[in-house]
Amino acid sequence: MGPLYSILILCAFGNAVFDDIRKTVVEDGVVPAMLTGGDVHPVLIFSVLWTAWTVWRAPLDAALPRWAERAILIAVALFLYIPLGWFSWVALTILGIRILLSDRTLGMLCIYLTVPKFWGLMTVMAIGTPVLSIDAYVTALAAGYGNSGNFVVPGDGNDPVLILWACSSFHGISYMLLAWLAFSAVKKISPLRYPGWLALGLVGVVLINWARLFAMIRFMDLYEPLHHGMAGEVVGLVTTLWMICFASARPGREVRA
Repeated sequence: MGPLYSILILCAFGNAVFDDIRKTVVEDGVVPAMLTGGDVHPVLIFSVLWTAWTVWRAPLDAALPRWAERAILIAVALFLYIPLGWFSWVALTILGIRILLSDRTLGMLCIYLTVPKFWGLMTVMAIGTPVLSIDAYVTALAAGYGNSGNFVVPGDGNDPVLILWACSSFHGISYMLLAWLAFSAVKKISPLRYPGWLALGLVGVVLINWARLFAMIRFMDLYEPLHHGMAGEVVGLVTTLWMICFASARPGREVRA
């Protein structure tokens, strides 16, 4: 079953991010899209490819009756057939739950692949602005401005700045946790080990994002470069390297049972 589930993981992911990649190609061109991963985070791309490759090689046992396995495959196929990206994220979640029954680490990683671009966003939409208002409050306080929910309201007459999921610290945190889970699986280390190391990595991600938001809000001439321009790409690269370094270079090694 491993090869079949591996192919379905790649199909579900490809379906889910297709619109993001197409949008990047149309707006920026083919070469920039290739250089940026089509607006798909490098940590997510690595995690998906590693998960699919490992599931292909994994001896997934028959954890369910044959009729249940077939029902899962039919449900996943139907979700993939629907031309809406979020159905593919649901399909990937179902695959992760099935794999979880045979391999806990792989299953958890497969399920978490859906968090940064889908379930995290759904959670924020369900909770509302309180989560996003944390970033707005901190950056507004540092800049000497006020905030209203997830709006930062400058006192110098400039337009309010709206902080959404893609610009929030929780979005970066979701990728840091994904990198942590992925490299835990790669190195065969329990993700529950070295919580202090993980906490330091998370703090770094949050501080980098707060610094970017502060610069965008306090110095409006930096807004466009940091939001859409090369400066924003540099900050994104620094954040990605920070995630990878802390997730992959943690001390010690433990063979997972």
